[in-house]
Amino acid sequence: MKRSWLLSLLVAMTLAFLNMPAFAQSDSMEDLNSAVGALTSKVNALEKKGPSVEVHGFVQSDIINDSTQSFNETVGDGAVKQNGSYVGDNGWTQFSLRNSRISLLAKDSVGGWDTKGYIEADFLGYDQEGYGASAGGNLLATQNSEYKFYTQPTFRLRHAFVEADSDGWQILAGQWWSLFGWNMDYVLATVAEAPVMATLYERTPQLRIMKTIGDDKSMQLQIATDIEKADEAAGQVPNINFGLRFLMNDIKGRFCSSTGAAKLMPLSIGLSERNGLYSYDTQAQGVPAGAGYNNNQSQWGSAVAADVLLPVLPAAEGKDDPSIVITGEWTMGAGDTLQFNGGGFTGMTGSLSSAGAPLDGGIIGTAGDGTITLVQIQSLNAQMQIFLPPSIGTIVTFGYGEIFSPNDIGLGATWNDDKVMFANVMQDLTKEIRVGLEYASFDTHYSPSFGGVNKFTDAIDNRVQLSTWYRF
Repeated sequence: MKRSWLLSLLVAMTLAFLNMPAFAQSDSMEDLNSAVGALTSKVNALEKKGPSVEVHGFVQSDIINDSTQSFNETVGDGAVKQNGSYVGDNGWTQFSLRNSRISLLAKDSVGGWDTKGYIEADFLGYDQEGYGASAGGNLLATQNSEYKFYTQPTFRLRHAFVEADSDGWQILAGQWWSLFGWNMDYVLATVAEAPVMATLYERTPQLRIMKTIGDDKSMQLQIATDIEKADEAAGQVPNINFGLRFLMNDIKGRFCSSTGAAKLMPLSIGLSERNGLYSYDTQAQGVPAGAGYNNNQSQWGSAVAADVLLPVLPAAEGKDDPSIVITGEWTMGAGDTLQFNGGGFTGMTGSLSSAGAPLDGGIIGTAGDGTITLVQIQSLNAQMQIFLPPSIGTIVTFGYGEIFSPNDIGLGATWNDDKVMFANVMQDLTKEIRVGLEYASFDTHYSPSFGGVNKFTDAIDNRVQLSTWYRF
């Protein structure tokens, strides 16, 4: 909310002056101009004393019914619990407001650079005693109470960064979306709290530099690089990412996430790459000397991602036209489990784990000499979002995603594949109020060795979710 009250005060005082007897005389117009000029000068002076500050956010209310007790509000790339356990055999219904959000945005101009500072938080904070499916398979075995988990949630930082823009250059420092996957423009637009399976989705501390070449009315090329917090716990070398994206700003379609307002998004094709270094010392991690394990190992892990947003039925600014947009994302690499919200594939039980050595996300041990091996990941997702004319306000989305690891089953993993299929309809009742209904099916593919069975098995969770939002 900007300093609009100052302008309102200016108008009110001007009207008051105009109704005073003194201003009925033509020779008093000079006094009026002087008074208005003085007030305008004061407003401008106040504006120059600091940046304008805006407050935004939304209140979200969720009612979620699942056929298992595998997940709380966020599915991520976790595993659906199999039948035969308490959480796999019983469903539950959640009522939650924890995804409600608030943000502060400050903007200013300094030395020819447009600057902004941004901070955003929600109530989905890390809770070590959090309510959910426990390791023992008993939902009620957690130490924190269900009541407190949902009614007294933990406040959590999402974003905090400073950004400067000038002449097509952008410099960003702080916590923001990872460059890998060009988040958030291609994330599956589910009513369920993002992310769901097979979606690149990571907020992380970083330093980014990007150059945009071209006209914002036609074609543009974005070239970016950043360094990010290392994936490895206490890692010395930061992750290094590169990104290249082509935009056609004269071909746009309406697109939105469930929590965001509809925007006209240009046709775009994005490529990105991540690189991370993993170093490991088995003896330092508790493996006995002479046990046959290799020490002081280092290995680079790399992954690539390709993203596309295609307006198959474009829309124009100010027009009451329907719109259809298709998005898709494909990735392949090794060691990039954390970029999928923790991955679900970090729970490997390779030889180093079984020897008592904790492993960083994205690393597993072989069954042979203990040489570290990075988890290999492949993912694919696609969706279609249909916007009826804005005067109607109805949005329909269909989507699919799958994430697969080709090298984990032989190394003690319990599952190697996660899938999601969903369909939702959202209705904008006003500019600020939206309601959404979604059906989603989550599928985890388990190895033959898990649970003593001799064949691959699938565990499925069916979810129906009704959500409402008030954006401000």
